[in-house]
Amino acid sequence: MVSTTKDTDTSKENLTSAVDKTVIILFDRGYKNQFTNAKPILDKYGFKASFFIICSFVNGHGYYRLSNGSELAHKGDNAMDWKHVRQLYKEGHDIESHGMQHRDLRKLSSEKLEHEIAESKECLQEHGLEPTFFQIPNNRGGDNSTVLKMVSKYFDFALSGHSRLMFLNCDGWVNHGFKTQSYKYQYDCNPFSVDGTPTRTNKFAIKEWSHDREHSKLNNRNPELAPHGSHISELLFAEFLRVVQAQTIYNNNAGKIVSIPILGYHFIGDSTSYDTSEELFDKEMKYLHDNGYKVLTLTDLGYENEGHYFYIK
Repeated sequence: MVSTTKDTDTSKENLTSAVDKTVIILFDRGYKNQFTNAKPILDKYGFKASFFIICSFVNGHGYYRLSNGSELAHKGDNAMDWKHVRQLYKEGHDIESHGMQHRDLRKLSSEKLEHEIAESKECLQEHGLEPTFFQIPNNRGGDNSTVLKMVSKYFDFALSGHSRLMFLNCDGWVNHGFKTQSYKYQYDCNPFSVDGTPTRTNKFAIKEWSHDREHSKLNNRNPELAPHGSHISELLFAEFLRVVQAQTIYNNNAGKIVSIPILGYHFIGDSTSYDTSEELFDKEMKYLHDNGYKVLTLTDLGYENEGHYFYIK
């Protein structure tokens, strides 16, 4: 589990590691093909990942797509069952929460908001799991103090938003010249303001790079190309390389880890135009393996409460 107490052997000035190329692999929602298609590839290269599970999706149920919950978009025949989830956990993968029904948290009443967050934790705990991370559905609500306050009531950490890199000290914009809107206003890493309100900082706004999102962008720019054809796959792999290699600009001080890309995936297959094919996923994992990248899970990160920064355990 993630430590939320100060590690006396770790300091902000001495965040060093034997490796300077590190990634975290993340899967959303709990699709069955993450177990049947992605897991064998992860096993082949000896990698572990963090899986964010929608509890209502497991064992033949469904989850909501629209913000008002009026359309049940995904049926349970696409989902893992609890046997799959427990096996992942037993083998060393993270199992974390992606909500009870994947609703837009900004649109819920206080009672329904608490149910969506609290029940998702209780659901996982009932199956012998202890989630400490919550991923805000659709990355919408990370700038909403009501949402963040409720998330912080039940979870130690939250993911919300997109970025090529996660900075362990949330100071990418200020101290490292990482020119992205994702970090523009994060000058202070304290996760709470003076009145106790959670802030949009790294503890409750961990950011991922979405493979699906990039795939959709490439499809829109190249409508004449097949979404899973060789040309789009080559463009997507090139962008993957840019993301995982971007950290070397910042992690260049005798092994000091300043930033980590979090690689987010959903469907491993080719059912929709923005899925990640098994062939491409294998190619990406092989690249990480062959080029000496250290693959972590989110619970391989510790958090120093006094200084408000993450570190690699």
